[in-house]
Amino acid sequence: MSSGSSRPPAGFFASFVEGCSDPVVSVDGTGAIVYANAATEAVLGYDPSDLRGRELSSLVASEAADERARSVRERLARVEGLGDCGSFSVPVRHADGHTVTFSVRFHEHAAGDEPGGDGSDTVPDAAAGDSDAAAGDSDAATVDIDAETDDSDTVYTGIFRDGVEEVGGTVTETFRNLVEHAGHAIYVTDTDGTIEYVNPAFTDHTGYEPEEALGETPAILKSGEMPDEYYDGLWSTLLDGGVWEEEIIDRRRDGEPYHAHQTIAPVTDDDGEVSRFVAIQTDITERKAAMGQLKQYRDIVERLDDPVLLQNRDGEFELLNEAVSEFAGIDREALYGTDEFAFMDPETAAEIDGRRRKVLENEEMSEYEISPTFPESEREATFSTQRYPYYDADGELAGTFAICRNVTDRKVRERELERYERAINGATDLIAAVDRDGRLLFANPQYREYHGLGDGDVTDLTLADVVPEEGYDDVERQVERALRGEWVEYRTTRTHPTRGKRTFDVRYYPLDSPDEEALAGVVGVLRDVTDSENRARQLRVVDRVLQHNLRNALTVVRGRAEQIAAGETEPGAAAEYIVARADDLLETSEKAHHITEILSDAAETEPVDVGRVVRQVAAAAADEFPSATVDVSVPDDGVATASATTWLSRAVDELIRNAVVHHDRDRPTVGVSVEVRPDAVEVRVEDDGPGLTEMNRDVLVDGTAVDALYHGSGLGLWLVYWVVQQSGGSAAVADAEPRGTAVTVTLSRARDRVPDN
Repeated sequence: MSSGSSRPPAGFFASFVEGCSDPVVSVDGTGAIVYANAATEAVLGYDPSDLRGRELSSLVASEAADERARSVRERLARVEGLGDCGSFSVPVRHADGHTVTFSVRFHEHAAGDEPGGDGSDTVPDAAAGDSDAAAGDSDAATVDIDAETDDSDTVYTGIFRDGVEEVGGTVTETFRNLVEHAGHAIYVTDTDGTIEYVNPAFTDHTGYEPEEALGETPAILKSGEMPDEYYDGLWSTLLDGGVWEEEIIDRRRDGEPYHAHQTIAPVTDDDGEVSRFVAIQTDITERKAAMGQLKQYRDIVERLDDPVLLQNRDGEFELLNEAVSEFAGIDREALYGTDEFAFMDPETAAEIDGRRRKVLENEEMSEYEISPTFPESEREATFSTQRYPYYDADGELAGTFAICRNVTDRKVRERELERYERAINGATDLIAAVDRDGRLLFANPQYREYHGLGDGDVTDLTLADVVPEEGYDDVERQVERALRGEWVEYRTTRTHPTRGKRTFDVRYYPLDSPDEEALAGVVGVLRDVTDSENRARQLRVVDRVLQHNLRNALTVVRGRAEQIAAGETEPGAAAEYIVARADDLLETSEKAHHITEILSDAAETEPVDVGRVVRQVAAAAADEFPSATVDVSVPDDGVATASATTWLSRAVDELIRNAVVHHDRDRPTVGVSVEVRPDAVEVRVEDDGPGLTEMNRDVLVDGTAVDALYHGSGLGLWLVYWVVQQSGGSAAVADAEPRGTAVTVTLSRARDRVPDN
């Protein structure tokens, strides 16, 4: 057994030439073709027998550049010295008319130096028209080169390949070097399958050195992944004189499997008997992997419900998945070569065309949403589309491809969510939600505004950050009930920094989680019922006061009128009494009307210059009550700006009036002052009269004695109470020294400066 440097057996190269996948052509001294192998027909479409006797220069493609074609034709027609030209490029016209470019190098040799290497003067006749030879019969016909050539005994043989440069001086050496330098793994076995020869590429592909492979059988390459039927078919074909060509999975020396395209051909001896086998393997592992990935990608793309499409630079479809066809309502094959205008409304198609052109212009990905209609399928949809530029194998911009995600359902949900958001954000109620840990999930504008949260993100806040400390325990307890699945409803009061005491109807609802069995959290709805409660309470009080005062006053008026009618009293004195009582009723009615107006207005505050208001009201009271002394101490305009309702002047007027009217001296004294503190403005009204009763004090401070209020005299102080409440302030009553009463109203300082009048 020879080593890795041994030469292939006789007849091998001749067999290799006939089995070679590259065209091999020989010309005589005149440039006429005297031989062409079978690959000439497979690669170029020419029957070898039709080429014999034809000028090789006539095969140069006329489509090639004129100067280049002329140069190549001249070189092939000149023939003499062709073997010294080295490798050069030849554009060959295929039988069907297109151009195939080869790299070819010609070798000069005597007509008797045939590829078999045995010194005979014949080459395999692959073009003699013998059907048995064409079928690979072992008794292949031969042709006598001497009989086919001209008087010269010189022949030039060239192998037409892409980038292969042959070496060696004779045809035999050319083919030998071709095998040695081939990129395909080539090995030769005897008829028993024992390996007699391997080329260097065999070692590169399999990892087996020649000394490791020679003397072994191809079984050393077995991977165990091919069925026995594969090898049965292989041997049956070879022993019948046929050529086996299939893919195989073999294993390298290191155990790594690889895919190969394998061709095994029998080699016959001079008697036409099969003497050995030649195997050529092309490693297609990467190609198989790429094909496998391509198939996976193709399967994925085809299974997508979202349209995927590829268009050339003119916008014509070159690739479409089935989703495009389903939306379009048109067979996919009918869409190739068309564009969007073939199956969707023209307005959307024009928009897409503009987007596509922009991607080609900028060579950058573009993302956009479209909502086309499809007339054929009568469907409408919204797609979130990503369109990319794509390039050919040479890196040239070839077109665009787009992935169109169907977001129709999502857009419907977004619109529904938007409607819910509008409803929640537009509600007058305070609405918020917390998770199971008490962390805020969302809060509507009303909730944010009431708690001073601003427009920022609330998800980093907890209930403890929002709810005042004095009411937090109760809120936490009610939320825990809702987290257990209960629907919680209750009424509570809370004190706001600027709005004062507010009454709320509170409802807590469990918040379901779409993905988990446990609740996601709790939704809270707080309805401010302060105004409605106040109005209801005010109506009860006013009704009671008016009924009491009216009944008493009318009873007295009726009695005096009866006395006048019976002549029992002086008409003048009785009439004066009746007028006085009527005035009291009118004053009570007016105060009740003002209270109704206050409670009918929304509890909205604005910046009020308290110093200016007090100065104006005190001046009016001094004019109305000239016997009284009204002392005023207020800062300059704009200094004492508080947050209050526009009814503040009515409350100050009522305090001054009450101090003057209910004084027990002829010349009452009332002092009114305004003091500015860092966070508040205080209005102090102090008199030297008999002082307020306990009932009136309670009415003024917190309204708790209203239920005991029957006389109209207390309505004025109740009016002050409601003005202070609507302004978010507070009132306090203290005894003055040495006698009298001091009423202090405290209001929050306004953030904005009061506008100039």
